Amino acid sequence: MNRLSRHIAKLILAGMILTVGGCAYDDTVRDLREQKADSESLAISFSNGIIDNPLPMLTRAVTMLSDHMETMGVWGWQTTSEGVTECLFLNQEVAFSTSLAKWTYSPLKYWDTRSNYKFYAYAPHSGSVPGVTAAIDPATHAVSISGVTLTGCNTIDSGVPYPPANFGHVTDIDWMLDRSGQSMAGIYRNEVMFNMQHILSKICVRVRRSDTALPDSLLTISIDSLEIGNFISQGDYVQAIDYSNPAMVTEWTPIDTLPRYSVTSAKYVNVPDSAVYTLESLLIPQPAGTDQYIRVWYNIGNKGGFMNHMDNVFSLSGLFGRFEPGKSYVITVIIGPEPIRFDAGVVEWDNQ
Repeated sequence: MNRLSRHIAKLILAGMILTVGGCAYDDTVRDLREQKADSESLAISFSNGIIDNPLPMLTRAVTMLSDHMETMGVWGWQTTSEGVTECLFLNQEVAFSTSLAKWTYSPLKYWDTRSNYKFYAYAPHSGSVPGVTAAIDPATHAVSISGVTLTGCNTIDSGVPYPPANFGHVTDIDWMLDRSGQSMAGIYRNEVMFNMQHILSKICVRVRRSDTALPDSLLTISIDSLEIGNFISQGDYVQAIDYSNPAMVTEWTPIDTLPRYSVTSAKYVNVPDSAVYTLESLLIPQPAGTDQYIRVWYNIGNKGGFMNHMDNVFSLSGLFGRFEPGKSYVITVIIGPEPIRFDAGVVEWDNQ
């Protein structure tokens, strides 16, 4: 072999070494990335999700998920540059750490810049609620949540101008879901942000004086108590694939085997001219039946000491047809010298 041939052979060998070395280097980096838990810039992380606010719009004040929830469940898939898809997160519990002010999970997973990702989430995580299970259809990615149970909690203990709209401090849980999931590229320091929507119904009751009532200085009107109820307390949820027309979709199956419940409003509330809320509660989406009711015990009196005690009952089926996911149902009780009146309305939960 002459000198030129030997030089060419050396170049080829050097190229082979660099190629093999490069692959080995890539594999080493990948292994180190999987092993170094402190390399947070490489780890897949979850930012504080938002509730009921489309990401492209953000037309109003943002409601953060951590203000309502302590945990969420996450599924995630990675698709490599070779077209291979594998599951990275299988109903992974992700918890909010108040001390770190961020969402955390273990063991950490890491971004691959040559891959694309798809994430799905619901809240809270099923493991934090006894008797509840959650799953996802691997083909359609539709989420199902089984065994959801409500007991009837009211967030309001006195007349307020606006409902709190936060069930984080009561027993009943405000279940939420990111309906479309989040598609992400593998980019270091990237954070996954979910946009959660309410999947239960909400019912609110507010009270006000009728327009014909004399002023409070002459006529007192107060509510001793208000009760609304006979609601089905348990249900199973299966996410609809097409949710473009919610009125035509039934995602919840009410299970009417447990005792039904009723909810009591704030008590001993003076009824003002402007409406105040006395009840805000969650509902399993269900038909409004003739056996579901609102009952009001109230007093009308004058400064001379006369007091008339009243008791009125009204069927909810005369106000609503059914309770749908993500909707807020508002009943306004109008009280005065004439017969009590109930006005009903329904709005999207996030528009209230």
